[in-house]
Amino acid sequence: MNIISGSSNPELASSIAEGLKEKYPSNHSDLIKIEITKFANDEKQIWIKDGFKVRGQKVCIVQSFSKPVDENIMETLLIIDALERLGAKEVSLLIPWMGYSLQDKVFREGEAIAAKVVADLISNSFISRVFLLDLHNPSIPGFFSIPTYHLSAQNLFIDYLKSNNYLENAAIVSPDFGGLKRARNLADLLNLPLLNIDKSRNYKTGVVTAHALHGEAIAGKNAIVLDDVIVSGSTVAKSAALLKKEGAKKVIFVATHGIFCNNGLEVVDRSLVDLVITSDSIIHEINTKKIKYIHLAPLFVAGLADWV
Repeated sequence: MNIISGSSNPELASSIAEGLKEKYPSNHSDLIKIEITKFANDEKQIWIKDGFKVRGQKVCIVQSFSKPVDENIMETLLIIDALERLGAKEVSLLIPWMGYSLQDKVFREGEAIAAKVVADLISNSFISRVFLLDLHNPSIPGFFSIPTYHLSAQNLFIDYLKSNNYLENAAIVSPDFGGLKRARNLADLLNLPLLNIDKSRNYKTGVVTAHALHGEAIAGKNAIVLDDVIVSGSTVAKSAALLKKEGAKKVIFVATHGIFCNNGLEVVDRSLVDLVITSDSIIHEINTKKIKYIHLAPLFVAGLADWV
């Protein structure tokens, strides 16, 4: 299986290609050369240079639907079309971060279910299967009409927390009621106590308020806050402030996806959080020591094993 990268995360695509080459040397996995340019009228142009490596072969596209979201989705569709025209045997799509996945339901009459729209675009293209990662709503794979595999980075985070002794004298914390099931699963797996923050968000202003902490005392313990995505950093800041006020020794916020929109990185850097552990599903240039990236390539190499 050869790997082809969109614009969103070429470093991750390259690492996956190297991982496949190392694990399956006889399969001659390569990173396909692609030229992505833009016309003066802002239209994308796709040219797959290594056409001879595509014809009759299995290919996997690696593309996060991150900022610029619409542009990256359109770019992906153009890459798919180019691969189909070159005669690829089958094409898989690996979406580390699925943009629009937070719009998975209708809150007001007249709204679109954007996650379903994106799933339909992919399902109706020349794609054999889709790989997704730690979605906010685990029901989203059902929006696709092609085989879809929902992977989890949980074990990567657990390994990092264990290797740095953060799980000693610790408790798992859900930053809101919606994430309670996810946090409870981790707490049960690690045999750690579970706490929950009573949080509310003003959907007009986006302002987050952390009202109270429910569960046993956190004083003197490491608080491991578990979430799926960091959008603006406000939940990180408010959760850390509340937990420190309650006496937490360290506050470690774990989230698979770090969007950090607007000034999100600054919000995290100025907050009382000790460490934010996220993945390279979305990459940013960071100037803070508070953020640690976990590399996803080994997880995706293992996930692609049955299709190489």
